[in-house]
Amino acid sequence: MSWQRHIRPTLAPLEVYDLPPSTAPSRMHANECPEPWPLEVRTALGEIVREIELNRYPDTSGRSLRRALADKHGCDPERIVLGNGSDEIISGLVTALSGAPGAGHMVIPTPTFVMYAHSAQVFGVDVREVPLTAALQLDAVGMRAALPGAAVCFLARPNNPTSSLWDAELIHALVREFPATVFVIDEAYAAYEPGCSLWDPAAPSNQVHMGTLSKIGLAALRVGYCIADPALALALNKVRHPYNVSQTSIAVAEAALTRFADVQAGMIAKTIRNRGRLIELLGQLPDAELFPAHANLVLLRLPDDARAQGLVSQLEDAGVRVKDVTRVAGLSGCVRVSVGTDEDLERLALALGLRL
Repeated sequence: MSWQRHIRPTLAPLEVYDLPPSTAPSRMHANECPEPWPLEVRTALGEIVREIELNRYPDTSGRSLRRALADKHGCDPERIVLGNGSDEIISGLVTALSGAPGAGHMVIPTPTFVMYAHSAQVFGVDVREVPLTAALQLDAVGMRAALPGAAVCFLARPNNPTSSLWDAELIHALVREFPATVFVIDEAYAAYEPGCSLWDPAAPSNQVHMGTLSKIGLAALRVGYCIADPALALALNKVRHPYNVSQTSIAVAEAALTRFADVQAGMIAKTIRNRGRLIELLGQLPDAELFPAHANLVLLRLPDDARAQGLVSQLEDAGVRVKDVTRVAGLSGCVRVSVGTDEDLERLALALGLRL
């Protein structure tokens, strides 16, 4: 009898999320903020890192960073839980909201961020998917049919990989209609659609705000967070590993959100402007359908998978890495293109033989 019989059977169908780093000159595939931090900011951050006592543990819960985030959001820092990226927050929420007698299922619109379902499947939590409409919006009837008895529902707004912005009034209605379900509003990309945030410090207790610094210029730090009702925040802290965010990440993130907030805002604004340029450029492709874009990415549909995959290969050969999403349910013929720098857009235009 082998030790392997003790491995969770729920892991067998799952894939490992492990992608080799891209060496392409233009990396327009990972939905990062493409704009680099100015040299003077990187120099200042280097000074901050130099003063860190690397031989000491970090703060167990990142108090100083939680205070900075609380000031930004206007809430009690005790409601904020930090994670090693939003992936750890997702996993913590699934852990905290599963396993009780009669614990419910997870509801997610699809297509959406893959880690919601992945985290649920690790624990054997039933995932009920509700396909988006042809316009990549929430299916109100389908959501209301799937939600009774659900423990948690993840809603990415704006959504990845579609870049769509789902109806706020429908989301508010669902939160009210299903008070026994925790609704996690993932606003990883909200900075790229100013004014779209559903964050409200007085929101119902079953509404959780989730954010990350990965999409706004700090992907290397791996810092995510959520703002939850105190009872849920306590449960998350019980399943969260201590020292889960490094002191380097805590210190650099805090400085970026306070001392260099104006610089970060400029980087985001430049990315939004370049999104407009990217849309204009891709719109010149005669056989491409572009969907409305609200995140730092644009989704386009081509006549078939072969054409889409051919375009991805063509751009790869020209030093531009984009994302083939043709195998994602509901996205046949689709390619996801993250916003790039001025130089990236020029390389993309040249590869496509188009005018920028």
